[in-house]
Amino acid sequence: MATDSLTSIHRANLVLGVVATTVSGLLWDGRAMLAAGLGACLAIANFWTVRRLGVRAIARVVGGDSPRQALILVAGLTIKMAVLTLLVWVAIRKLALPVLPFSLGLSALVFSILIVGLFLGVDPGAAASVAAAPGGSVTAPPAGGPQKL
Repeated sequence: MATDSLTSIHRANLVLGVVATTVSGLLWDGRAMLAAGLGACLAIANFWTVRRLGVRAIARVVGGDSPRQALILVAGLTIKMAVLTLLVWVAIRKLALPVLPFSLGLSALVFSILIVGLFLGVDPGAAASVAAAPGGSVTAPPAGGPQKL
């Protein structure tokens, strides 16, 4: 996925997090607003981490490094998922935050990916390069190499 698509998803994630927090405050109470805000913060942190680790892992493999070095970053993604699961459990069970507003805030990431995907669509050039590659695999990056984020 192009870096401008990732930037658009990040921006949409921020906006939808604010919207979820505001709507929760209007529909429910301050505690629900706090739950939605915390859920949105987790969604934003989740995407930020996935983006950083994922792009670095792909850049290492495309750059010719051994797959073992990329696997270290993939292990980081696994640890991130475990930490996210733990934080969601703490928010719901220990802090006793309302589940619906918390889920609304956490869903900001899902909706930001959906909205950006619907509005930006698929780049026909990127789709053609994937289709033309042997086995349908992604082709090498442009001559300038992978982009830094």
